[in-house]
Amino acid sequence: MDAMPVGVFRMKNDGERSLTFLNTCMCQMLAYTEKEAKSLPAAEIFADIVALRALAEKALKNASAVSPEIEVYTKTKKKLLCSLSLVAVLSPEGGKTSYFDGILQDVSGVKRVEKDLKESKEIFQTVFNNSAVAIIVVADDAKVTAWNPFVEEMLGMDKIDLFNKDVKDLYPPSEWERVLATRSKDRGVVSDTETQVYKKDGSVLDVALSISFMRDSQQKVIGSITILRDMTKQKIAERKIRESENKIRIILDHSAAAISLTDEQERIISWNRFAEQMLGKTKDELYLQHISVLYPPEEWQKIRAAGIRKSGSRHHFETRVLKKDGTLLDVDLSVNVLKDSNDNIIGSVGIMQDITEQKRVQQMLVKAKIAAEEASSSKSLFLANMSHEVRTPMNTILGLVDLTLDTQLTPEQRDNLSTIKNAGDILLSLLNDILDLSRVEAGKIQLENIELSLTNIVQSVCKGLDVLARNKKIDLVSEVDPAVPEILIGDPIRIRQILVNLINNAIKFTFQGKIVTKIQLVKTVEGINEVQFSVKDQGVGIPKDKLETIFEAFTQADASTTRRFGGTGLGLAISKRLVQMMGGRIWAESEEFQGSTFIFTGKFRTGEKPKIIEGAAVLVAVEQQPAAAATEAKVIRVLLAEDNLVNQKIAMKMLEKKGWYVKGAENGKQVLEYLEAEPFDVILMDAQMPVLDGFETTRLIREAEKKSGKHIPIVALTAHAMAGDRQKCLDAGMDGYVSKPIDRQKLYEAVENEYNQRKN
Repeated sequence: MDAMPVGVFRMKNDGERSLTFLNTCMCQMLAYTEKEAKSLPAAEIFADIVALRALAEKALKNASAVSPEIEVYTKTKKKLLCSLSLVAVLSPEGGKTSYFDGILQDVSGVKRVEKDLKESKEIFQTVFNNSAVAIIVVADDAKVTAWNPFVEEMLGMDKIDLFNKDVKDLYPPSEWERVLATRSKDRGVVSDTETQVYKKDGSVLDVALSISFMRDSQQKVIGSITILRDMTKQKIAERKIRESENKIRIILDHSAAAISLTDEQERIISWNRFAEQMLGKTKDELYLQHISVLYPPEEWQKIRAAGIRKSGSRHHFETRVLKKDGTLLDVDLSVNVLKDSNDNIIGSVGIMQDITEQKRVQQMLVKAKIAAEEASSSKSLFLANMSHEVRTPMNTILGLVDLTLDTQLTPEQRDNLSTIKNAGDILLSLLNDILDLSRVEAGKIQLENIELSLTNIVQSVCKGLDVLARNKKIDLVSEVDPAVPEILIGDPIRIRQILVNLINNAIKFTFQGKIVTKIQLVKTVEGINEVQFSVKDQGVGIPKDKLETIFEAFTQADASTTRRFGGTGLGLAISKRLVQMMGGRIWAESEEFQGSTFIFTGKFRTGEKPKIIEGAAVLVAVEQQPAAAATEAKVIRVLLAEDNLVNQKIAMKMLEKKGWYVKGAENGKQVLEYLEAEPFDVILMDAQMPVLDGFETTRLIREAEKKSGKHIPIVALTAHAMAGDRQKCLDAGMDGYVSKPIDRQKLYEAVENEYNQRKN
């Protein structure tokens, strides 16, 4: 057994199929010692254990079975393609199969097997009968004298068909002539030559042919051994590879990108059709050219500087290539470096996409963006001018109406003037909403990030709207979740604006009952608090199909809403955009005649508790109102700078009603002259004046104060109410800001606050 050049083994007929014996050849084939192999189940040796079990079942039924191809693992897990023969060995006692004896032959070593066959008749017979290749023995008269079973299986012939058959009849005539020519050329030996043989049904089979000659002791040829290996699977695989290569070539040639392949010296060795079309070059102009010839020198230097050969790849690298006619194309370049198993560079694949048109479109978009920004700037300038021009006459109208209401009037006159004042307030509210919406849409509004108290804000809003609610017999209720941090970082003015809008809407559309405002903590992640605000009313409700559209500009749930309740339809649109800026969302839940709940969320960082909390200012102002009486007793000297004489007259009357001393100036030059002539406690400064405007006048006053060490409060009194106007005034050195049309109470508070701060 150990002398045999084929693998011989005995295997148990049990679940593990473990080996009990291996001869030396099999141990060498598998690189195991016999001891190592005996400790392993068959699944560790045979790659396809299912095929092994099927073969064993076949041997149990037929006493023996042959598999022409089966893969086995070596100790290093290398696979060997072998043929396997199994014989069932019956137990003497019970007649049951106890073992399987097997012969394992490496199919890839056919020549070695042929040599082994010559050395031993016994081995020859074993291998001959169990080989997974067709072996035909031909006598010196060219007649078939012997063959193994695999010949019958492969050719579909039996003993009658094969015995004493002329060997040349197995081949198509042209193939037999080629075999003879090859044998003569190779000095009587044909080795692994592709040819064809006939099957019994007349069909042709592709085979690999090897012929060796048998000689006697005098070296006389006494016959030959022909080995035929079925190449059908190999031919199919080769055909599939060719088809795959053709498909790849078709795909590459129809790709809308230029694809090129270079060798290790960066020479172009392959490319697709699109590369020729894009570059306008022929095959002769591309083949074996260095890839750098495709690029202008400065672009090739950029590619070299990118270090692609070192990094291994680079994708979406924008560069330019040269066409044959010298024109330049903008391209998007991707490169992958190819390496062998030893990590040596063997070439690269480059893909170029023409982005010339894309670059042109980008340039057009940049120009369009600049034009849009210029248009936006013009729009902002127009809105600023419109705001100023509308607010100036509105200040005159509302101011005179306000002053007239303080005089002796008949009931009819008072009613008419009150109606005018209400209409003016509505018009001013509309103007504010339009300007607010335009600022949000233009991205001109920037949220503040300061400390605030949501409890103080909601209480302040409810207190401010309480009178309006009580007139309709509506209760305003607010609830703040204790889990909400006492101090948050955000924009208190914008939160207040949203709440005022929602609660005011709730009051408008509710006839009785209560309105509940709740603030709850949703979650806190890494110091960011998501807070939910809700305003629930018992009003007329909203149809479900209108719940989404109510947040669009100039849209209300019902076309008759404006006539019945008033409003511009801008409040919710502005609120939606402000909420989005806070990282939240806003929505409504409602049914007709069942009330509505408006909900919005926002994200705020947790703050530290300060001494004075932003958002409590309104409460403080309300609570300290009685203390204002002490200020009224004091005569405050006010210098009023206003170029519009009508508005100047109205403002002076408002201020004089407080018992204050007021002097009017028509421009900044007069302001400076009056300051030199007499002392003043506060200056009310219009921004836009002839001769010397309010900003320049403020700058000159502050320059002079640097030498004197004094400081007089300056409050901006202006019709400029666009985004940034307040900050512009403060940046110019002013201390406060009151927009036109003038709200008397705000004007009084601004003067008194600046006066008190100066005294303190």
